Amino acid sequence: MKLSAKSRYGLRACYILAEKYPEHVSATALERGINVSNKYIEKIMRILTGEGLVSAERGVNGGYYLLREPKEITVGSIVRALEEEMEFITCISSDNSCVCPTKPVWQKLYRGINDLLDGITLQNMLDESEGIRSVACNSKE
Repeated sequence: MKLSAKSRYGLRACYILAEKYPEHVSATALERGINVSNKYIEKIMRILTGEGLVSAERGVNGGYYLLREPKEITVGSIVRALEEEMEFITCISSDNSCVCPTKPVWQKLYRGINDLLDGITLQNMLDESEGIRSVACNSKE
């Protein structure tokens, strides 16, 4: 399973917002911090806004900001908001009637991934990266 660039950039954007919480961060600052186009960051932020994780304010002192404290926003909520399909194999879907010996393995893996992502908050990320200088990532993972 490979997460989309949208999820990676969206998590990075939320991390930057968490660093500045409760302040606003401009789209231009996010664009520079993540090293993506303004159009792409705005698309990502629209999705996160629609999911109730982020909001935006227009004007000179405007920008994007987290709607809740970093300790209340999980990595799982961000990734699920941005991933089209987190189910990496069809038989884990609740509406799939597949009955095969490997189904329980895939379901456990799926639950494990989601439990792990839900167990990490933006605050955890901030705490774990304390002392690490924030720079834009240029890798095309």
